Amino acid sequence: MKNINTENNRLQPVRLRVEYVENPIGINIPNPRFSWEFAPARNQFQTAYQIIVADDEVSVLAGIGQQWDSGKVISADTLHIEYEGAPLVSGRRYYWTVRCWNQADESWGAESVAFFETGILTEEEWTACWIGAKEEIASPLFRKAFQINKKVKHATTFVTGLGYFEFYMNGSKMGDHVLVPNWTDYDDRQIEGLLYPFDDQTTKRINYLQYDVKEQLLQGENVIGIMLGNGFYKQTERIVEGKMSYGAPKLILQLAILYEDGSREIIISDESWKTTSGPIVFNNVFYGEVYDARLELPGWAKRGYDDSVWDLAQLVRIPTGKLTSQLSPPDKIIDTIAPVSRTEVKPGQYVFDFGQNISGWVRIRMQGEAGERVTLRFAEEVKEGGELDFTSSGGDEQVQQDVYILKGDGIEEYEPRFTWHGFRYVEVSGYSGILKLTDLIGVVVHAAVPSTGEFSCSEPLLNQIQTAYRWSQLTNLHGGVPSDCPHRERLGYTGDGHLTAEAAMFNFDMASFYTKWIGDISDSQNRQTGFVPHTAPFNGGGGGVGWGSAYVIMPWLMYRHYGDKRILSEHYEGMKNWMEYLGTRNEGGYLVRYEEPDSWFLGDWCVPGQMELPPTLVNNFFYAFTTKMMEKIAHVLGNKEDGNHFADLYQNICRAFHEEFFDEKRSCYSIGKQSADIFPFVLDCVPEDSVDQVWKHVLHHYKHELNEHLDTGIFGTAYLFDVLSEKGETDTAFNMMLKRDYPSYGYMLENGATTLWETWEGEGSHNHPMFGSVSAWFYKYIAGIAPHPDAIAFSQVVFNPFSVKKLAYATASIHTIRGTYAIHWSRKENGESEVEVVIPANCRAEIYLPLKDKGHDIACIFERNEGRYIWNQGESVENSECTFSRKENELMISLSSGRYSFQMQTTRKESVKN
Repeated sequence: MKNINTENNRLQPVRLRVEYVENPIGINIPNPRFSWEFAPARNQFQTAYQIIVADDEVSVLAGIGQQWDSGKVISADTLHIEYEGAPLVSGRRYYWTVRCWNQADESWGAESVAFFETGILTEEEWTACWIGAKEEIASPLFRKAFQINKKVKHATTFVTGLGYFEFYMNGSKMGDHVLVPNWTDYDDRQIEGLLYPFDDQTTKRINYLQYDVKEQLLQGENVIGIMLGNGFYKQTERIVEGKMSYGAPKLILQLAILYEDGSREIIISDESWKTTSGPIVFNNVFYGEVYDARLELPGWAKRGYDDSVWDLAQLVRIPTGKLTSQLSPPDKIIDTIAPVSRTEVKPGQYVFDFGQNISGWVRIRMQGEAGERVTLRFAEEVKEGGELDFTSSGGDEQVQQDVYILKGDGIEEYEPRFTWHGFRYVEVSGYSGILKLTDLIGVVVHAAVPSTGEFSCSEPLLNQIQTAYRWSQLTNLHGGVPSDCPHRERLGYTGDGHLTAEAAMFNFDMASFYTKWIGDISDSQNRQTGFVPHTAPFNGGGGGVGWGSAYVIMPWLMYRHYGDKRILSEHYEGMKNWMEYLGTRNEGGYLVRYEEPDSWFLGDWCVPGQMELPPTLVNNFFYAFTTKMMEKIAHVLGNKEDGNHFADLYQNICRAFHEEFFDEKRSCYSIGKQSADIFPFVLDCVPEDSVDQVWKHVLHHYKHELNEHLDTGIFGTAYLFDVLSEKGETDTAFNMMLKRDYPSYGYMLENGATTLWETWEGEGSHNHPMFGSVSAWFYKYIAGIAPHPDAIAFSQVVFNPFSVKKLAYATASIHTIRGTYAIHWSRKENGESEVEVVIPANCRAEIYLPLKDKGHDIACIFERNEGRYIWNQGESVENSECTFSRKENELMISLSSGRYSFQMQTTRKESVKN
């Protein structure tokens, strides 16, 4: 178990956040929300809080809230407390803190002051112009010189470039991020060659970034430099899924300067800026980049550079997208990885193996003659003989490659700026020198989402699957979009995205990432019909009801995991419009019947072999599933009438589903395999008099017909393991995970997978996270840590250890929005076992421990300030820290916050006090 700080009896607020982010820059909503956690503490609960928002740190520390003093609010809430102070002003930094009271009316304040900085709050405050180059340039450079002759108190830059940009101030690159801004449906566009019909009735939005540049500004001349890349804004070279281009690269920038004397100045992008071409002569997110080092312009973004031969920038068409501050995590260089081998497959043609499928690029070091053209090509696999195999990442028509043209000036180093690749192997050709293993380094790039979960157990195969899932998920997080693969399509498939969302939330802090992506789904919805396409931002792709239903599933998951009620209310009408759209596809009945040409065909995608479930069954499972979800959402928002409507509709869909697909003679649904019998149990639509027979059919199918192999696609797999565990068959599900022959996770790993495959057979992409939904099952049913069914945002969890007989131990921790929960359980050779759990302050938990017989004893151990205490079951416990309730063959123990150990043995021990 991960070691966390020693508990105490202080209710100390920590990790203060605004809109999910610590010390955010770019809050562009008038009433942002405050959240906090507590340092580990035993039996501590919040009864009240006070929030102070001020203009400076000194005022906050003095308890003076010029902007807002909430006063002492009697509440246990620590999440999403909405700002209710004076109107916020754009581009200003505000400081804040919180004081909290416990059940004894003792109070503690946060140890450090937090802050947030507002963005541009109204469109009217944008005075800058959109500018571009006069001619078609792949990656134009822009430059603006200006003077400062007074002392600067504060300076903030608001900037974006489409599709990607790098921002320099006096020659220094600002920010540690890459590939910004995050991807949205920016603007009106031209669409050519789509595989599927699409009526573009979408909403447009553009992210801008905000930088504090006070420390970079100098007295006298200052220079702003911008380099643009095409990104997703211009990608006419694309083959997969069609070509969708918004136009040529462009930018907008506004620098607001506040001087010490109180005066203000604004520097804006306009036609006075200078522009020229740079060394990047080609860049495309799907293909790669061509960099001609001979065209470099040393010092172009610094003071004193002569730009007299540069062109003037020109005003360009204003994009239709609304400018909004980017709070979702940007892509960053996360790590570097060294190659494990180098093979010269042909003279002068080297293949480097990095030993791990990653997303990002390669940093290469070379020395040669000017004009020498070095080509790097990227692939997930190699053919027999060692040459690259491009099959899984787009084939020969869409090869990922970067080209570097040397300038012939000593040792040169190169890495691309405006593309990324999905790969394990890199081929280098065209270099006249001899490349050493140390001349290449793999650069791991993806969205900078913090890791919040850890899982491991005594079965190495499960640990390998968990590691492969985490690599798959992370390397498919780019530009605020969860992609299907990081090479071939790079699309935000909504089905893939919602299937893995719970697993992602257990493993990573996904709150601000998914908030942005739900906005993308909303933007992609047809404003007239309510139809939600299968990718968001829409960029092609097919699917079905199980894809568009992400618009209901994702906000509900955000509410369940992070307590975000606002996201439900903001998207409620859009969710209703999607459900109403589905209601028009039923030909007068209750089942979705109408299938648009080539749009709803995927069904339970990527099942083993050739047989698939009828897409109509899968579509209507999700129709019912999201209808039930809408009933819950309506009641959370207080819309009783809507809730009753969805409750009635759910019953009607379930009844029609059963009538349509149930085979009474065989006691199964449809074909009786590949999820067909799992979906009805998820819906709870199996009539009571048929439940036992249908379940017997399920178990017979998996245990005997399949020898405990799975036969499910992406949707069935996401629900199969949970259903088995909820029906008491965790050991059966676990045996499926142990398989190493086809079809299984083990089969992928036995065949060299380091990330999860798109198909059980290994065809197609070798980095698809969609089968990674099983990671959530590892936490909930193997380690035994799950949110209580009645709790929101992990205010209470259920610990259920020892559910798998074959395991010696399992451990997991989850840093939730309220703090860290953790569990470690193990079995000893002498038949004894023990469990250790951690519960954050202001939270509760229930733990269920198995009882073997009447002589089986359980002792509860935890630390108190004055010593170490051990209680045996049945003894009274002070302060209700630990209460026991026996139920047949298990013991339920209710716990308050703290760290607890439970020891189980067959011989009763005397109570011990040290």
